[in-house]
Amino acid sequence: MIVVKRLDVNNGSIPLKAAHMLPPVPQTFSKSSFVLNSSMRVTVLGTSSAIPTFKRALSATLVERDGDAMLFDCGEGTQYQLMRCSARRGRLSTILITHLHGDHYYGLPGLLSSLSLNQREKGLKIIGPRGIAHYLDFILNFPRRQHQSFPIDVQEIEPGFEGVLVDEENFRVLTAPLDHRLPTQGYRLEEKARPGAFDGAKADALGVPFGPERGQLLRGESITLASGRTIHPEDLIGPPRPGKCFAYCTDTTLSFGAVKLARNADLLLHESTYGDAFHHLAQERKHATIREAAAVARAAGARRFVATHFSTRYDRELIKVLKQEGEGIYPDIIFAQDLMTIEL
Repeated sequence: MIVVKRLDVNNGSIPLKAAHMLPPVPQTFSKSSFVLNSSMRVTVLGTSSAIPTFKRALSATLVERDGDAMLFDCGEGTQYQLMRCSARRGRLSTILITHLHGDHYYGLPGLLSSLSLNQREKGLKIIGPRGIAHYLDFILNFPRRQHQSFPIDVQEIEPGFEGVLVDEENFRVLTAPLDHRLPTQGYRLEEKARPGAFDGAKADALGVPFGPERGQLLRGESITLASGRTIHPEDLIGPPRPGKCFAYCTDTTLSFGAVKLARNADLLLHESTYGDAFHHLAQERKHATIREAAAVARAAGARRFVATHFSTRYDRELIKVLKQEGEGIYPDIIFAQDLMTIEL
């Protein structure tokens, strides 16, 4: 069964500024001072633009956190890449599609079929631009209604929508429109702030016993010791710890929407289809050059920037040219390779 929900521009939308109104680029930037410690893991499944190669699959990125998994885009061959990285497909809760160019969603039929053949029962949420529900209805019901072992909840995003798509206890997913040849959405997965660290050594020194008293403090409740002394949560618990944030922006040319999504992100994955030599193609096809992608990462203050979605004309040697062009704007660019995993 497919349940469809549509999100339009009048439902939580915030107008975007024009792309030429990007905030100024900082004069200096380095990510070497940032230390990332979290349970979020990002695996780039495919790095090729439009057409797969022998060494690069099409767009798809897996994000795993706390036993849950989300898939950003699902190009042809994605389920094979999931097997190659030993991902547990049964943990998938959400698939987010950026736009309806085939290299970003043609992998859905095979993946959904495999999940059903494996007798999946847990529901799956699929989010994408207007038209994704019609496509899913077609592939699941042609030539005749096929057996489906699990429900699918589809959220369709109307062109221009900006706002919150998913809001759970520990995280939320936001979206904003990008600038491509057809309606395209970028995504931002951000964990909500976690409770501060409990100072066990100080608790011992104050005579706080092991047991329910410490649980009360962790819940924000004050306690009174046998000595009559009152201990407040702030005496032993540090300030809230910010969660991690991942931004996914492809396909797009230079876009203020991408800057907003990547603001202070721990990791930005941004398309970098062309180098300077093919800037005219980037403009014509509304893709980003490596310099433009690096400018977005720098303007947004992204702590890590991973370049991906390379034109098939870039082999191992020409990638070095892209690297030289981009590093002049954002040092320490990470150039994605298929099945690369980054821990946050």
